[in-house]
Amino acid sequence: MIEKQGITRFPESKGKKSVVDTISRLGCLQIDTISVIERAHYLTLWSRLGSYDKNHLDESAYKDKKLFEYWAHATCFIPYDDYRFYLHAMKVREDEMKTRFLKRTGKGVEVLDQVLARIKDEGPLCSKDFEGPKRNGGWWNRKTEKVAMDYMYGAGILMVCDRVRFQRYYDLSENVLPSWVDVEPPSDDERIEFFIRKTLQCLGEIKPIDVRKYYHHHSVKLGQTTRQVEERLKVLDGIRGFNVEGDNNMHYGLDEDVERLETIDGDFGFDDVKLLIYFDNLMWNRERVQHLFGFESKLEIYLPQDQRVYGYYHLPVLYGDQLVARIEPKMDRKEKKLIIRGYWTEPGFKETEEYKEKLDRTLKDFAAFHGAETIKWLG
Repeated sequence: MIEKQGITRFPESKGKKSVVDTISRLGCLQIDTISVIERAHYLTLWSRLGSYDKNHLDESAYKDKKLFEYWAHATCFIPYDDYRFYLHAMKVREDEMKTRFLKRTGKGVEVLDQVLARIKDEGPLCSKDFEGPKRNGGWWNRKTEKVAMDYMYGAGILMVCDRVRFQRYYDLSENVLPSWVDVEPPSDDERIEFFIRKTLQCLGEIKPIDVRKYYHHHSVKLGQTTRQVEERLKVLDGIRGFNVEGDNNMHYGLDEDVERLETIDGDFGFDDVKLLIYFDNLMWNRERVQHLFGFESKLEIYLPQDQRVYGYYHLPVLYGDQLVARIEPKMDRKEKKLIIRGYWTEPGFKETEEYKEKLDRTLKDFAAFHGAETIKWLG
């Protein structure tokens, strides 16, 4: 799984092509707003590219139009090469849009029409371009026009054409979508097979449930139960089922990956230290992480402080093929200082000098990526 996720070695080049290639390899890249340290999408790439120019991601999406924003696992950057496989989800959301908008806001479809008319007349708009005070309270207390844009985005009527200070700007899809993009809807069989094969390519060996959790079934409107996914896995070409010691469930892999499993023999040549985030593709499926690594994921940002075992925004530490520790970094941007607020090793893990040296080197790279000039450990 680590190898398939592209974590074992940095590419020689770290230009825009490497950014797009990495996202293509991962299938999608989750976007998140939390900015205690760099936002999630930049850090998932950092773990696979090392220090790179963050502008390459934004330019690839909004200027070069190699990537688009849509629901894949959650809100993600997705390669335009895969656009047609999301048309089904857009159609489902379009069919539900008016009913859901009315239920959510109590407003009629005239609001949708008014918002759409303004974008047609004025060009790309964001939430603040509409009258009314900014509301607190997250998703369920958003401005009505913002909700309208979100629903039309889900329906494929609008697309995100840019972000300014992370705020989305929406435009008509016809104005954003590059002319070269394939917009021919696939058949249901083609669409489902696409998500199955992409999950296999991204994770290596899988259980059927992994298909519904990597590309989240609600986000992509997969329309398949776990049992139905398994029935397809059994008959698709180039895929093998096999047993894993200690697990009664059948696992599946691409032919070449099953052969690779037979050659790894406990050592795949990677013994470095990497910092991950819970929004990283490798960490998405908590049950899978627990099963493979014996590591209990604890994303605690949504918990009250007195219920946290670790820090508000702590990161799992990968060492070779083990998740061995958790670390809580916080960026003091004014002082250009990376603060380590907490550090916890996993039960049974014994730190060695080699590990400490590699962790120290990784933290220095992490700090440099954030523009920090010093690292301060608390406690």
